[in-house]
Amino acid sequence: MFVPNSHQQLSLYDSFKDLPKYLQEYLLNSWAHTFQEVIFPAIEEERFAVLYSDKGSRPNTPVNIIISSLVIKELFNLTDERLIANVHLSMEYQYALRLTSEKRPPISKNTFSNFRERVTDYYKETGIDLIQQEVESLADLIREHLEIEGNRARIDSFMVSSSARELSRIELVYAVNTKFIKMLSKSSKDLIPEGLEVYLEESHRNDVIYRTKNDETKSKLQKLLEDAKTLYDTAVNAGKEVTNTEEFMLLKRMLGEQTDHDDDDFDDLDPDNIEAKDGTELGSDILQNPSDPDATFRQKYEANIGYTANVVEFFDGDNSVIKSYDFKLNIYADQSFSADTLDKLINDPAVKDNPENPFKLFMDGAYYSYDLAKKAIEAGIKYMPGELMGKKPAANKMTVYENFDLDSDYENILNCANDIKPDYQEKNSDKNSFYAIFDKEKCTDCSLKSECRIKAKKKHNSINFTEKQYETGKLRKTMGEKEYIKECNQRAGVEGLPSVFRRKYNVDDMPIRGEVCQKIWFGFKVAAANFKKLLKGLKPATP
Repeated sequence: MFVPNSHQQLSLYDSFKDLPKYLQEYLLNSWAHTFQEVIFPAIEEERFAVLYSDKGSRPNTPVNIIISSLVIKELFNLTDERLIANVHLSMEYQYALRLTSEKRPPISKNTFSNFRERVTDYYKETGIDLIQQEVESLADLIREHLEIEGNRARIDSFMVSSSARELSRIELVYAVNTKFIKMLSKSSKDLIPEGLEVYLEESHRNDVIYRTKNDETKSKLQKLLEDAKTLYDTAVNAGKEVTNTEEFMLLKRMLGEQTDHDDDDFDDLDPDNIEAKDGTELGSDILQNPSDPDATFRQKYEANIGYTANVVEFFDGDNSVIKSYDFKLNIYADQSFSADTLDKLINDPAVKDNPENPFKLFMDGAYYSYDLAKKAIEAGIKYMPGELMGKKPAANKMTVYENFDLDSDYENILNCANDIKPDYQEKNSDKNSFYAIFDKEKCTDCSLKSECRIKAKKKHNSINFTEKQYETGKLRKTMGEKEYIKECNQRAGVEGLPSVFRRKYNVDDMPIRGEVCQKIWFGFKVAAANFKKLLKGLKPATP
């Protein structure tokens, strides 16, 4: 049963009052005081009421105590066990959580794991991430305390490794087969096909994987896939009691991804006819390790199996705060993050709509696209890429922006760079493109002829370009200006965040697996990082 926390003030017999004055002063000037004054009372407990039964039952541990504790856990890089001990034994932790008036903190061994399980299940059922909502709400509060104006932000993404190790194809197929057979051994041992009981022997794995010669790899993979198909047939014949298991789902998925038959096309296929798919045909979204089915493969700077974190940091002067974040499979493109972020910014009241001074979002070229930039500017948001992806224009040619002038409404080509007007011009509104014809004689002696993008035809010269090409040329010219370069240098601050999350918050070593679980843990790390930013901005004693 959900019950909000009503004990948030110091009582007459609070243990804080029994401390010597110098220790009281220490707490008042510590991180704990800032935490209990700013973060703790701002946690919206009612947000989490949906996790609990509305029937009369034993009340929940106060949500603000749980959320606060899990943020502090990431702040000091603690295990759950160490966190519980510190909450029970440390006055500093109790002061931060407003528990100094309590005889005993309302936290037990399973408090945090049970809460995370509730949040995870709710996310999987509804698609709603309550932790992200809370962390981003607290980020807004921190932004206000640090007086960060809502007109500049920078965005960056970084890879987050799965804690599951990378497997070869032989190791992967073997692991899936073994997982399925172990499930059968516990529930229906008599269903294990004859000859496949060897998967349960300790020495079998080494014999199959580590004692395989290079020239045997293909035949060994083939044999393992044949075993997998035999197991698949066994499951289908056994019925829903087996086919509804997670182990069967992984087996079916693996067979569909590793062979030339999709997972709905091998019911009537003989195991001897199973063929391994060529390695070059394997997608990046295939199963990488059965212990972390969500993890995907991506080659960015170096091979990575896992996920991608995306952060949007509002900043002003020396202060900054991670205002929003996301966590996806690592095959999720930066432009997709860009589109998601834009939708959030458009609906964010912190983003000020000022045509004379638009909100600026600093990014690298992977986030930028012309269509997104156009949508952004219509909402009063200006994309500020540090570079652009794709092929650069030829150095010896003008861009179409430098080459031709359009009217202010982008309806007509007025003239070329040498001030020659076209004999004919038109705009194709459907394709958002421009076409113009120029007199060949007027172009013959032009001093810009070698740099011009015009196409010579028999009767005339012509040019055809899109609004996107024109605007991209305009942007490239702007990007070369000193003021623009100086502004974009402000993005450097966010590029240090991946290192911070790896060094201080161990983001690559989260002891859980699966996209949803890892995103929830990542959210608490974001909250801890933001609290550090608050401490730095307010300049009290830091942890």
